[in-house]
Amino acid sequence: MSPFIDDDAGYLNWLAEHPDDFVVNTPRTPTPKYLRLHRATCVFITGTPARGARWTGDYVKYCGELGELKSWARAEVGGELQSCAHCM
Repeated sequence: MSPFIDDDAGYLNWLAEHPDDFVVNTPRTPTPKYLRLHRATCVFITGTPARGARWTGDYVKYCGELGELKSWARAEVGGELQSCAHCM
């Protein structure tokens, strides 16, 4: 799993190299109330940010395979992933 905090260039490079993997979008301090799961190709987490100028500022990205992200959410945050209605 790769976390991206204040690292938009690294995040965008990861997306390009892992189109079949997944991304969890969450506040800087992850909370069980918001652990949004996206496919790496989802339009809501790629390209140009819709709000603000950065992808990994107020909200950060945890990227990897689905199983490891689910395990991280349960063990480290104490929550379940909520699937994006658009890409999942």
